[in-house]
Amino acid sequence: MAGQRFTQITNFWSDVFEKDGRQFSRVTIESTYPFSYQLNSSAANVKMLIRKALANIDYLRTEVYDGLINEFIVEQTEAKNVTAEIFLDCETPFTVDFSEGIPARTFIVFDRTRLYDIFSPLKIIIDPGHGGDDKGGTGPVDLLEKNVTLAMAGQTKIHLDKYGAQTLLTRKNDQNIPLRERFNLALSSKADLFISLHTNYDKNPEVKGLSVGYNPAAAGSEKLAGLIAKEVARKIKCDIREIKKDSRLTALKKISGVVVEPVTISNYVEEGLLRNPHLYEKVAFGIFNGIKGLFDG
Repeated sequence: MAGQRFTQITNFWSDVFEKDGRQFSRVTIESTYPFSYQLNSSAANVKMLIRKALANIDYLRTEVYDGLINEFIVEQTEAKNVTAEIFLDCETPFTVDFSEGIPARTFIVFDRTRLYDIFSPLKIIIDPGHGGDDKGGTGPVDLLEKNVTLAMAGQTKIHLDKYGAQTLLTRKNDQNIPLRERFNLALSSKADLFISLHTNYDKNPEVKGLSVGYNPAAAGSEKLAGLIAKEVARKIKCDIREIKKDSRLTALKKISGVVVEPVTISNYVEEGLLRNPHLYEKVAFGIFNGIKGLFDG
């Protein structure tokens, strides 16, 4: 869109939105006026040169990690232009659209079909740890692990379902399901993956951080554990405490399985994080990204 006036870039953000039952990644640029631009793209990035503009924002680099967009960078040039560069996981179709108003908005919308291709063939068991009279760990302000894991599992299922994955929960409410039954569900349904959600508990209240255990009997489990650990840590901004073999998961035989403990519930600060529902969304996104990394060959 042509725009001869000098414009200020006032905001630059991204989200994932739904249209006609499909998910899209969107980068939104807010400005005082519509602007003219030059666009260059490759398999790895999209770069927009915004002419006659000033970046009136207090950041340059923003991490996204939404499964398609990794990050974007906004920079002011000496020639009074602004460059906005978006780094992608893979080449994908995109469109550019505009909305006039105060502020004016420019939208760069990316197709997420590649993610549907990855997830739609997968059958995934999501296992909320504990339940019923098995409360799991208890936080210093009495938050119960069994409730936390059910919330995390629900968010993870919602996120995977959006991309066509066939997901099954080992429990949908507050009930005690024997571990053997949870594993049998995965075996009988011929699942591709088993994702068990827990929180760590330690008598030492200073212990914190993320832990992921994996099935040593299944090829790919260790890689999956590492990918999920990396991606969850990036989303919730925490340290990876350990990635380890979990001999209990060998009951899954050749099914790739992991036990994900995003935080330590006995740590006062991390128990506090569990009281924010946005944490569960971020954990779900991290698990999603980890699974994507395993199958995105």
